[in-house]
Amino acid sequence: MLSAGLAIARRDLLASFTAPAAWLVLAGWTLVVNTVFAFSLYQFAGTAGSDVPLYVTALWSGAFLLVLLAPAVTMASFAGERAQGTMQLLLTVPVREIDLVIGKFLAAWLTLVAMIAATLPQPVILAFISELGGPQLAAGYLGLVLAAAACAGIGVWMSLLVDTPIAAYVLTFGILAVLTLVGLGEGDQFLGPVARAIGWTPRLTPFLRGIVDAGNCCYFLGLAVAGCALAHGVLRAKRIHG
Repeated sequence: MLSAGLAIARRDLLASFTAPAAWLVLAGWTLVVNTVFAFSLYQFAGTAGSDVPLYVTALWSGAFLLVLLAPAVTMASFAGERAQGTMQLLLTVPVREIDLVIGKFLAAWLTLVAMIAATLPQPVILAFISELGGPQLAAGYLGLVLAAAACAGIGVWMSLLVDTPIAAYVLTFGILAVLTLVGLGEGDQFLGPVARAIGWTPRLTPFLRGIVDAGNCCYFLGLAVAGCALAHGVLRAKRIHG
């Protein structure tokens, strides 16, 4: 199972990074997040410093940018196969549904992880001029990697439900945007409990503060697993019913 899934992930990763779309997404992510970091450095210059590490603002911008860019990475997972006319061939190959889903998920997730890794020069630069705060940095990156897994799981599922990559993008973005907006109501008297339960922001904030909580880890991993499980169910139904 694992070898088949890895082979599919490798095929999709090679296809993605030999086309301009993945590089455009990577360039957009890197430009925005590194610009925010550079602006934070500019603000820091000449001041007495801050208790909040300078990379936190940049990572926060990256977290919100995931909502916009992750659907662009996942939208072609299955919808792209359908648009290219290869979906029927994919459904007839002697590979189990779970292998196909895992392969597509890994390809999307690893692409997002590569985007996150593109920001690693920030802490390297910061280490020369300020206190780095290693545990908080590691927790922040862990949160982004887990959030990327959730985005990949949801995106792969949405890509199976529609016929075109654009529709997959819209649906995935819609779900991630709703989770983000709900999370912004954490301080509201009525929305507070809902926001803390399913909101994106209350779950990600502790990571960026250096706190790794098992419940928050399970939240993002649960979204990823749920997305893959639902995608598996849809793919199995398509194989059975055609």
